[in-house]
Amino acid sequence: MKLRCVRSWFALSLLALPCAADPGQEPPPKVPDRATLEAEFAEKMSGAVLAGHFTDDTHPDRAPQEDRYTLGKVEKLDGNRWRFQAVIEYGGRSFTLPIVLPVEWAGDTPVITMTDQKVPMLGAFTARVLFYGDQYVGIWKGTDHGGTMWGTIEPAGQEPQEGGELTGDEGNDEGDDEEGGGGDDDGGPYVHWPSFRGPRACGVAEGFTTVMEWDVESGENVRWRVPIAGLAHSSPVIWGDRIYLTSAVKEGQPAELKVGLYGNIAPVQDDSEHEFRVLCIDKRTGEVLWDQLAWKGVPEIKRHPKGSHAAPSPATDGKHVVAFFGSEGLYCYTVDGELLWKKDFGTLDAGYYIVPGAQWGFCSSPVIHDGRVVVQVDVQGDSFVASLDVRSGEEQWRTARDEVPTWGTPSIDVREGRSQVVLNGWKHIGGYDLATGAELWKLVGGGDIPVPTPIIAQDLIFITNAHGRMAPIYAIDPMAEGEISMGHEAMGWSTRNQGNYMQTPLVYDDLLYLCSDAGILTCREAATGETLYRERLGSGTSGFSASVVAADGKLYVTSEEGEIFVVPASGFYEIIGQSHLGEECMATPAISEGVIYWRTRGHLVAVGKT
Repeated sequence: MKLRCVRSWFALSLLALPCAADPGQEPPPKVPDRATLEAEFAEKMSGAVLAGHFTDDTHPDRAPQEDRYTLGKVEKLDGNRWRFQAVIEYGGRSFTLPIVLPVEWAGDTPVITMTDQKVPMLGAFTARVLFYGDQYVGIWKGTDHGGTMWGTIEPAGQEPQEGGELTGDEGNDEGDDEEGGGGDDDGGPYVHWPSFRGPRACGVAEGFTTVMEWDVESGENVRWRVPIAGLAHSSPVIWGDRIYLTSAVKEGQPAELKVGLYGNIAPVQDDSEHEFRVLCIDKRTGEVLWDQLAWKGVPEIKRHPKGSHAAPSPATDGKHVVAFFGSEGLYCYTVDGELLWKKDFGTLDAGYYIVPGAQWGFCSSPVIHDGRVVVQVDVQGDSFVASLDVRSGEEQWRTARDEVPTWGTPSIDVREGRSQVVLNGWKHIGGYDLATGAELWKLVGGGDIPVPTPIIAQDLIFITNAHGRMAPIYAIDPMAEGEISMGHEAMGWSTRNQGNYMQTPLVYDDLLYLCSDAGILTCREAATGETLYRERLGSGTSGFSASVVAADGKLYVTSEEGEIFVVPASGFYEIIGQSHLGEECMATPAISEGVIYWRTRGHLVAVGKT
């Protein structure tokens, strides 16, 4: 909607006061019950276009101006609170703004109220608007101006779908192989979450309503919560009605986990035997469908006190399930749990390159694309990136990397004129030809302990990392060639000292979001890097390791203690929901069909409307 529409939409309504009844008149018709009225209001407003006019009292001689804008999903939350999703156009870009507002009722007539509500880039507004039949009317007021507004409600062409549809290069191309794709499409791209952070590591799942609050103890908005043995920071991945995840189960006592903000680099001294397992779980019920033992023994490399031996997320294309356990091997199963092949890469020692004894465990997740399994193996010596045939495990190509240990996951970018694997790094951030492994471009420098995964959005590659002197954010042209630097023409924009250490960033619509270890959430213009806000979540004493995910116009940010903060995916900051998972959480969640799946310290939790 236009800038002026935000002012006018929530305008102050003209409420008719009730008058004394005339004894000679027929009694008024019975007003439908409130539940019916609310259901009708939600249906009418969801996806509707409001078209009319508005006035501005700072220009009393100006004719009323045209007003037109679109609403997304409109739904009741609790009490008189409703959530409205509006599409705002501003500065040549468009984004979805979810606002929670009270709706009051004058008989059968709903009245939206807003009092000193902050609207991104506009300021604070107080307003009321009345809806009756197919018309609306009201009054709005900003800081130093205001006016009236009126118009008609044009119904949506069809009811907003519960399943989203992707266009362009946003589709899920994970697993489109020569045999006809990655299995049956069980409901569209927003059903599947095939690898770390979902399709293309974007972290976004649209088309479904997600909840803002829940309660694990009472079960409110918790579909199910099932115990999962062992310690793992790998994310669940999803195809259709099945969830796949990994775990490392320690013999005897449960593995220790130390969360929080601290700087201990010493690994955990533990020579216990572990079972490395791959599980399949029914997405609807939480029932374990199969549980396979991939490897058993004493792990060759030690882990960080905040880490786990099952840190890499699995990947699936609807036919295969691939799990990577570092030194203990790469395993490929059918979706029914049959082992197809395994690959031993030898000892993969990932840790602080300055102090080689500080072993922190392997973390890079595999990615399946077009019949390939792509792995990034940056370790103490002999680092490489490789592509393997997903059917056989046969190595298709391997490219050496002069790189210290890193913990990021490869990203795949396919566009006209180029298909590439994009890797984070310190000595070698870069792109490699997907078909051959040949180096396409290279960037040297950044944080020397790279963890975040590159993401591709807005025709830019976003790479961030930290530790050391730079902590950069890079926005790079995907068609870059050769060796580039911060001042290179292929660098869309860059900045220092604001990069993420652990968390993969996220682009939603045209905005870039980054969350620091201490819970500082930053929102930037994706195209320019301009900062819109920088705010701290929580008290500042909690650590944040999981990456931000988004759905339904909302960001979900997870603290290590299991506190979840819900923030609008827009250019303004507000906590619109806050709930707890009941225990620690280091893993990034997965989203499918409006349900968010968190792997916590000892459970898998399905959070969705109940």
